[in-house]
Parts: sequence; structure tokens; C-alpha cells
Amino acid sequence: MTDNQVIDNQVTDTENAVAVVGMACRYPGAGNVEEFWELLRDGVEGITRFDVEDLVRNKGADPVEVRQPNFVPAKGVMADSAKFDWSFFGYSRSEASGIDPQQRVFLETAATALDDAGLDPTRFDGWIGVYAGADRTHTDSGRDLSPLERLIGLEKDHVATRVAYKLGLRGPAVTVQTSCSTSLVAIHMAVQSLLNRECDAALAGGVAVAPEGEWGYWHEPGGPLSSDGRTRPFDAHATGTVPSEGVGVVVLKRLADALQDGDRIAAVVLGSALNNDGADKMGYTTPSIPGQRDVILYAQKLAGVNAADIDYVEAHGTATPIGDPVEVQALTEAFRASTAENGYCLLGGVKGNIGHTSAAAGVAAFIKTTLMLERGELVPSLHFDAPNPLLELESTPFRVCTEHAPWPDRGTRLAAVSSFGVGGTNAHVVLQGPPARQPEASSPGGTVLALSAASPEALGKLRADLAGVLRRDPAPDLAAVARTLAERRVHRHRQAFAVSDPAHAAEQLAAAGDPTGSRPLGKVAFLFPGHGTLRYNAGAGAYRLLPGFRDRFDELREAVLERCGVDLSPVVAPTHGGPEWFDDGVNQQLGLFALGYALGRQLMDWGITPVGMFGNSIGEFAPAALAGVWSPADAAVLVHERARATWAVGPPGRMVAVSGTAEEVLGRLGPDSAVEVSMISRGGVVLSGPQSDVDAVLAGDALVGLDLRVLAVDRPGHCSALAPVAEILRGVVANTPAKPAALPLVSDTTGTWADPAAVTEPEYWAAQLTRPVLLDAGVATLLDAGVDTFLELGPGSTMLGTVRWNGRWDGTGTALPLLGRAEDGELGVLRALGALWERGFDVLGGTALAPPPGAEPPLRLSLPPHPFLGENPVGDRTARVAHRKREHRATSGDTGSLRAALERLWATALDRPPASDADHFYAQGGESLMALSMMSRLREQTGVVVSLAEFSREPTFGRLLELAERDRPAAPAPRLPVSAARLREGSGRPLFLAADAAGTAVSYQALADRLDVDRPVYGLEVDPEDRTHRSLARIAAQHVDAVLAVQPEGPYTLGGWSFGAVVAHEMARLLIARGAEVDVLLCIDAFIPGRRGLPVGLDPEFLYSHAFFQVAGAFNLGEVGRRMRHNPALRRIFLDKARVLAPYRPRAVHCPAVVFKVDVDARAADRLSARLAPLYGGGVRVRPVPGNHWSVLTEPHVRRLAEELITTLAGVEPVRNEVVDVR
Repeated sequence: MTDNQVIDNQVTDTENAVAVVGMACRYPGAGNVEEFWELLRDGVEGITRFDVEDLVRNKGADPVEVRQPNFVPAKGVMADSAKFDWSFFGYSRSEASGIDPQQRVFLETAATALDDAGLDPTRFDGWIGVYAGADRTHTDSGRDLSPLERLIGLEKDHVATRVAYKLGLRGPAVTVQTSCSTSLVAIHMAVQSLLNRECDAALAGGVAVAPEGEWGYWHEPGGPLSSDGRTRPFDAHATGTVPSEGVGVVVLKRLADALQDGDRIAAVVLGSALNNDGADKMGYTTPSIPGQRDVILYAQKLAGVNAADIDYVEAHGTATPIGDPVEVQALTEAFRASTAENGYCLLGGVKGNIGHTSAAAGVAAFIKTTLMLERGELVPSLHFDAPNPLLELESTPFRVCTEHAPWPDRGTRLAAVSSFGVGGTNAHVVLQGPPARQPEASSPGGTVLALSAASPEALGKLRADLAGVLRRDPAPDLAAVARTLAERRVHRHRQAFAVSDPAHAAEQLAAAGDPTGSRPLGKVAFLFPGHGTLRYNAGAGAYRLLPGFRDRFDELREAVLERCGVDLSPVVAPTHGGPEWFDDGVNQQLGLFALGYALGRQLMDWGITPVGMFGNSIGEFAPAALAGVWSPADAAVLVHERARATWAVGPPGRMVAVSGTAEEVLGRLGPDSAVEVSMISRGGVVLSGPQSDVDAVLAGDALVGLDLRVLAVDRPGHCSALAPVAEILRGVVANTPAKPAALPLVSDTTGTWADPAAVTEPEYWAAQLTRPVLLDAGVATLLDAGVDTFLELGPGSTMLGTVRWNGRWDGTGTALPLLGRAEDGELGVLRALGALWERGFDVLGGTALAPPPGAEPPLRLSLPPHPFLGENPVGDRTARVAHRKREHRATSGDTGSLRAALERLWATALDRPPASDADHFYAQGGESLMALSMMSRLREQTGVVVSLAEFSREPTFGRLLELAERDRPAAPAPRLPVSAARLREGSGRPLFLAADAAGTAVSYQALADRLDVDRPVYGLEVDPEDRTHRSLARIAAQHVDAVLAVQPEGPYTLGGWSFGAVVAHEMARLLIARGAEVDVLLCIDAFIPGRRGLPVGLDPEFLYSHAFFQVAGAFNLGEVGRRMRHNPALRRIFLDKARVLAPYRPRAVHCPAVVFKVDVDARAADRLSARLAPLYGGGVRVRPVPGNHWSVLTEPHVRRLAEELITTLAGVEPVRNEVVDVR
């Protein structure tokens, strides 16, 4: 050792070392890293050998060429290199077919490497870079490409930037090209980028995929290619290598960061170097001893290691009579600078297994060496029988590694990797084995395995792959598995499993089917159970698993102990107290309050805000505290005083659950009975009263025939017998500081919304103690408010039972107990966490997966990645074209024919038929224009009109079929150029929004969803097949026809975004000319650009915008460029609309107008208002709104826009419009 840097696999200078934290690869004979290791370990060759006659007969090979005596029918073939899961990356099949297969393969492998590293770019706190290179470009994409498509799709310049764009990587993205050394150079550059802090993680690698139709090569004596299809590094009979395909990507992080973050570290890069041979060699393609020697020496110096300590060198190893001796001589000269020892360092070459994978060769050698260091094993270098005599190995530090064996025990594992490119760019990397780390022992108890995938099929394969890993002996640490899964990228289809151990996990994964589809949490209500539900050990699982809950509970526990003298520890710690502790009424009610409050705060910390909270009896105090009525400590004191008074002052009593309605039960008891109804629900009532009176009723025959259950409580509840207790509570509440409720509460004594101010009054809480609880009415109030998600914040699911009993509950929403059943233990909490995660809330990070206080988190693991289930996007295009030509009209009465027609239309749009009703149009690469064209063809072929806007709310094949069957007419519908799609229901005056530049109303859906007004909202949609849109006046007239078909009489409310705002202006003019009224014109980030009656095309702003769109589209700039690249048809649409706008002469209209404009301040808004004033005789206002032109209609900015529109519409008064013609 030179600098004492490496001690027992520990690197002291962690800031200047780089960790390998993830890997992915595909090479001949190996479809992933594990298969690659098995191929290396077992000494297997992955080269494919072809039969010449079979190539001629069945593959279309040229018989003259392949029957040449020097043709070698061998090649390293990467399986399924033409397949691509295009929908995973948001491409359409057509787009994917225009991308070089090398870029497609590298993109998938980069995504797999990120999964292997457990990195989610959307959550990673830093920049991720990518350095990559590819082999020669494929020129046949399977379809005609425009020059720009060819440039972007086929040129290897875009390998790295395509990955950065599709995976959301914001660090440097650099394409590297140095011939054979490309991918090791990429690794060196990534290492330097990390050390220079240009990024915080980096992907590096390379790819080589040969064009289809290459089944071998022609051997030339003395050339670089093998004479017999075998690569024999360092062997006396070596004649060269075999051309091969492959791809490899590694993920790197600074070692200090990887240690801090708990990454799995496979190996450590101690140093790396680059140089070039210059002119010091015989020719451009020949290697140079000085060039290779110097780069090796420099890498050793940078790594701070002595050559005598290096155990293994993975050589470039081209197996040529010249290349191998030059490489060994250069290595020897470099090593002799620090050691005279012979034969101690092992030598290997991966090309013996997989051939020469060109741009992916260096990373193949790097991954091989990393795997050996990680596993502490050497693997054989293939096809070595006797050394090339020119190597003179016996007088060098080297010997060829010929067997699978343990890594030599010489202290720290050190290795080096070389890669040398044609043209002389040399790379050398020094690696060390992974640092010895003691993984944190997995804590007892279960966890949540969070799986997600882009499709149900991929999710199924991921389940199976993970189950296989969990069945291994020894099984992986379950906590580490859970952490790794939770921190990877999250995809559309989610499935979570609450598991107790690896065997249980494997069993659950194997038995699970595809999820039925978890709906996002909609409107959420918190429910809080009442007295008697708190049980032994009820909060222990939440206390261990939820740090937020734990912190809130501990705060309350300290306050309650100090102010009430009650220790709440038994609620969360089974070692404190026993089941008898829970029989005490004061303990029971204080414990329920603390449990409910802490659970509520945990949910709110996760961003789950209820639209209503409802508690049963004592359960009403926790939601009041959550709503800010009292501080949690003051609320706990109120609960304590209420409970203490109940058992100290309240009379002995009984409570009995009875199966019957309140009217029936009270009728049987008679008007003079002292027994009262204390609770009413759909399942029955609860009777309450003094013990002697209740016993008398039970002994009599008044309730004969009804089911009775005596509750385990010795005091009455919610009846007049508790009036003395209510008086005591009234005084305590009066002396407790209170504020109006900041969140909606449902009163349990009225079953309706509680007045926020009333809940601060003593009278409210006194009455709450003596009046019956109206459970069913309270649930009905929440259902009427649109609540579709009920979360029970307490033990069991008694409140959810009331929800399920309610006749208005249809079972399609979510009813979720947070703690589960008593027998579930922690699994109940884990199931709730999994269910919340499935519904879109990131509740796993820092919860069930967090270590106990003071413990380190488990280390990340290498787990099965997201499966890619693609196919060749080029495919049999002839068959697909023929399929399209066979489209025929479905009969209106035949559901099977309609489904078949929809399947054909779907396949036409996406180049793939729907696999199931759950197939998602946009997730499979669809665009709104493609969907609009599909709807037009549907109407043309079947007469069925389906609204694009309605379909886009749930764009699955099953929903399309449902809409088509619902709206199928008895006779074909007339074809209209413009139709009105209903985006929102309402009973007031409709709001009509003119189609955007693409002719769709989809852009308005998010806005319509947030317009909380009692008005129907219609989006106007243009038939994409209609060819009559030659002028703006014509377009506006067709829009007016669609409006009149819905609303024959005015006044009219019109609006539009972008191009649609100009159309809406002309619509207003046409309607007013007919004598109709327009009460307001709403222009969203658009206004009439023309002035003084001149054509719009002469306006400088129009000319600037037109030029900008053309430049942005041509050079893929900004959002415009992104949209045009993703949907090339948009370029034509924008140009068409520019041609429509240019000759249009805007004229004034006498109606009020409001312009909602982005990127303006108050002064700019005033200037624009003054400029537009002559166009609007009814006045014009400009309202600044957040966002940009594209984001104003999307979250989060659309909420503010909706608020502005709501305010505007609320102040609209009908005006009498006048026709004003300004020429």
C-alpha cells in the first residue's frame, strides 16, 4: 500500500472514492445480471452458432456470401434485442419504430439499473447524470422517417439525452464515443462528474446491437476476428474475437453518500484514468505499449494503491496475436514500477464468454469484475489451454485465471479493468471490494411490500420474480426488501402486501391475483369509535410502525400524566398494565381520545385532509381537538373530567343493543319508561338507563322477539340520567379556551354538520352527554357530501359497520380501519398502510419501514426490477395495414360487433389491440388527437357518438365500450362538424368552452372538475375528419350551431383557451348579430391579437408567436417542442390554425369580457385592459393567474384559475347586447 488508503476493505478517503450501487446488463447467453454471473461462474460461452444451410433456406441469407469458405457463422446474440416496451416510456408504437434499437435497449437497461440501485429520480435529493455510448447506428426503422425524426431517432448522439429525458435525470447527459473503450470511458467520466460534484449519482454504460440479418462475419488472416468463432484471450491459438451484441449500465454514487444512504455497495472505484496513444504506434488501429502502460500507472497513482496488492486484472483481451502481447507487456511494465514478484496476479478476459460487444465491452468487463469482488469469487477465462509464447507470462506478475475459485486471501480485494479503443483512447479503472458493513438486524414484526408496475401483466411477473427471491435459502432480510421496494420508482398499478416473514411474503405474492384497481382517495371522512372499543395492546402496532403517531402520542401521554395523573402507556405498550387496565372507564375513554387524536395527526401529516369528521359519543372529542377547538392537552383534560364525573357522579346503569327501530322499541316500552334510546343506527338502537329500570325491561316481555345484547358497561350513556354529569362538564368546558372548528365536524346528536362556533359552547357538550347519538344520520350526512372514503381512527371497525349498513353506501368506495382487528396485531396497521399507498399516498417512507429510534435503517438490496414485456415495434406492418383495411361497420344492435369494431379502432390508433378492458389509452402511448380521430372513426363506422372529454376521464378500453353501448343510437347519428361534450353537470345557465387548437375539449376537463358552480359546462369538440374549417368565421359558426343545439335561447356564457378564445370572441359576435345575449366572454391566456380592424396576420405579436412555434417545433424547444415531438401531428395543426388566424379581421362585440392572463403583474394587466377596451363595449377586465400558457389548465395552477372563474361567474348579470361593427 502506498497511501494506507485501503484497510480491510475499508476506504478511509470516502470523499474521493465512488461506489457501485446498481447494475443491469444483457449479454449473449444472459438476460440479466444474475444470469451473467451464472454464465461467468460456470464457464459458459454465450456465442450462437448458425447452420449455413438453414440461414439460406429459412433466414433469407445470400447463399453466395454465407457459403464463402472464410464466412464464420457465429455471433454473440442478445435475446429479444428488437423488443421494446414503448408504452412504459410513453411512446406510441409508431414513435418507437423510429428509434434505433440500441437506444431502446439502453433506455430499458438504464431504467432497470435505477431499479437495481433502488433510486427514484422523482424523489432523489440531487442530480443524476448519464454517460453512455452506442455502436454503429441502424438505418432501417421499418417506416419512412422525416429528416428530423431520423436525426433524433437514429443518431447515437441522443443515447444519453434520451435516457435523461425519459427517466427525468437532471445531471449531465453526455454521449461518449471512443470505439471499443466507449463504455469504460463513460464510467471514468461518470466517476469524475461525481467527484467534481456535477451530479450526485450517475448512470454509465454502453450498448451494441447489430442490424437484423447479420449471422456471422468474414475472417481475414491477421485481422481482429476469430477464424473459428471462439475468442481465446492469451491463448497460443488465439486468432481474434467474435462480434457480439450487449448492453450494460452501472449506477455510481460517491462512497460517502452511499454509506450514508444505506445503499447496497457492490464494489468501490478507487481511481481511474484516461489517455491516448498519440502517434507512438505503428498505425492508427494498432495498440501502443507506452500508451497503455502510462494510463495504468496513472490510475494506480490516483487510486493510491501499489501494484503488488492488486489480485486480478480484467484485460481488454481481444485475443489477437498482436493485441494480447502488447497488453501484457504494457501491464508488466506498469506493475514492475512497484513489484518484482511473478505470477501472483490473475488475468482474465470476458470476451472469451461473450465475444467483443464493442461499445458495451468495457462495461461488461467492469460488471464482471464488480461481481467477482462483491461475491469474493474468481471465474475462469475461457478457451485458454496454453499461453501465447509472445506473452512470456512466466516472467510477468500475471497468470491466466482458469477456474472458478475463492478470491485469494491477501487482505483487501483489489482488481483493475482495462479497455482500449481503436484510435488509441485507453481507460483503466482500479476497483476494491465492497466495504465490510454489518447490516442492521431486522426488527421483529411485519412490514409492507409495495409493488408497482406500468401494467397488470408486468405487476404479475414482478410478483412471481420477487416470490422466487424470498424463497431463497438464506432468505433476504425482509425489512431491507421492504425498504428497497418502497424507495424505487412508483408506477400506475400498485399492490401492497402486509407480511410477517419471508415465507409468508412469498406465499402471499404467489397466491395474489391482479389488483382490481385501487381508486385514489376521493373525499375522505375520519370516523372515531366510542366507549368499549379500546382493547389490550390496541395501539402497540401503530406506536412501533408510525413515527408521527408515536411522537404525538408521547406528547399527549406526558400531558395526561402531568395534568390528569393517568399513565396511558398500556395503550401502546403491552408490558405496562394488563387487560384489566382497559376495564376502567376513565382509562378507556382517555386512551380512545389519545389514540384517535394521534392517528388523525399522522394522517394529516401525510397530506390526508378530511372533508368531515364524525365521532361516536366520547369519540367526538378527538375530531374536535383535530379541528383546533381545543389544544390536545386541554381536550384530554375535558375527556378525563367527563369520564371521571360519569363514574363518580353518574348512577349505576346498563346499556343494551336491540335489533329494531327507535319507533318500534319505544312503542314497546311505553311513554312512562325510564329507559331511553341512547343511540340510533340502521342496525338497531341502544337502550340506556338506571340499572334497575333496564333490568326490569329485560326481565319483562316488552322486547320479546327482538335480538338483545347487554353491553359491557356499568353506567348509562346519552340519556337524562347523566344530567348531573352534564352540569359538571358544562362548567369545565366554560373554563377551557376554545376556538371555532377549522375543519368540518358532524354532530353525533343531530347527525348534521356542526356549527363551527357552536362546538366551543358548554351547552353543546352538555347536550352531547344527554341526547342520543344518531350514527346513521351522521353517516348519511357524510355520504350526501360526496364522501367515498371512510377511515376509522381507532380499534376495530364498528363505525365502518355503520357505513356498510347504510343504504346509500354502494360498496364502491373505501372503508378502511387503520388498526384492524384485535387478532391482526401489527398486520392490521400494515394492511391499512398498504391500502393508503395503493391509493396514491406515500405513507411508507419513514413509517413501517423506518427503524426503531436509535437504529440504522436496513441496507438496500438488489431485487428483481420492473419487467419489460415489449414486442418489436416494427413487427409485421403489412399484416397490420391489411387488418386496418378490413375494418367494417358494426350493426347497431350487435354488442359483439361493436366490441370488435372498437378493438379494431383501438389497434389502429395504438398499433396494438387491447389486451383487456383495463388497458389505458394514454398509458399505451395514445394522445388526445389520436383519441379524437378514433372517436370520429367510431361515429363514421357505427353511428355511435362518444365524447372525447368523457372518455378521457377514464380512458380505458372497458370504459370506451361502456360509453359506446350507452350512447348507441337506434339509427346512425348525423355527422356534425362540431359537437358539445358535457364536462360537468349543473342546472343553471351552461358555460360553453370553444375547442382548443387541437380541436378537443380534453384540455378543459380539469378546470370543469374544479368549477364549483351550479352550471353545466360544455366543451366543444371538432370532428378531425371534417375539411370545412377554412376560415375562423366558419369555425365559429359551426361552434354556434353546436351551442344552439344544446341551448336554443340566450343569454349565453362563452369562453376559450388559446386559439379557443379567439373562436369564442367570434362566436359572441355571431350570436349578438342574431339578436341573442352574451352575458360574459371568458378568455383564458389569450386575447384578440389584431387591432383597428386589420388582419391578425399583420399584428407583430402574431408574427412573433408564429415564428416561435415554428422554431420551437423544429428544434424541440420547451413545452411546444416536447408536445410536437411526442405528437408530430401537432405541427400541422399549429400551422393550419396560423393560416386560419392570419386573414381574420376581429370586430368589436358589445358584451363584457374577462381575460385571465399568465405572466402579468397588475400594471401590465391594466395596460392590456386599456388596449382591449375598444373591442368590448361591455367592458373588459384582465385578471393575472399563475402558471404558464400550458400549465394554467393543469394542477396546481388550475385551482386558482377555477377560483377566479367562480368569482367572475357569480357576479355575471345579463346585459342587452348591441351589434357594433367597427371597420
